[in-house]
Amino acid sequence: MQSDDVEHEERRKHKRVAFEAKGRFLAPDGSEHECSIRDMSLGGLALTTDIPVGMGEQVIVYLDEFGRFEGKVVRFYEGGFAIETAISGPRRERLAQRLEALARGEKIEVSARRAFARYAPGEAGLEETSVLTMEDGTSIPCRLIDMSLGGAQVAVDERPPIGTGVSIGKMTGRVVRHTEAGVGIQFTNVPERATALSRPFG
Repeated sequence: MQSDDVEHEERRKHKRVAFEAKGRFLAPDGSEHECSIRDMSLGGLALTTDIPVGMGEQVIVYLDEFGRFEGKVVRFYEGGFAIETAISGPRRERLAQRLEALARGEKIEVSARRAFARYAPGEAGLEETSVLTMEDGTSIPCRLIDMSLGGAQVAVDERPPIGTGVSIGKMTGRVVRHTEAGVGIQFTNVPERATALSRPFG
């Protein structure tokens, strides 16, 4: 009965909003899978997927409409599982506004989807300044603009040629495009544990 009381208290604290949205999640073994959202609150989200995970394991979820979330599995239900998340600061306020709008039956506008489509470094306490290291060992200072599960955009003064192998923090990849501010990088390594992505540039 204790667990029921805790779940009821969670429901009172964070109202769940049911809606559908496509996304991807990184399982604890480092594999990436498609999923969809069943409902979301300020304290967590429920996924629909047939991929098994364990209670208490950490997963990372990436939603086109809302960005990146990390949390531990706290319950199972037929067709999926739910994770508990901790969001604070301006992002929490924006998420609360989006959830309130969805609860009223409003659709997420394109501008809102774009704002949350990528994971900004400041939203997780990451430093924007970093170093981009080439395969030959040379390095240049850079600024992290944003990241997703598969890559990152960085601002640099000198753009390495497309196809150049690079590393930034714990992540390695290749330059796949040039942008106005710098370059786009596609990661070529996937951490063995999902939690390694929580501080990939440290």
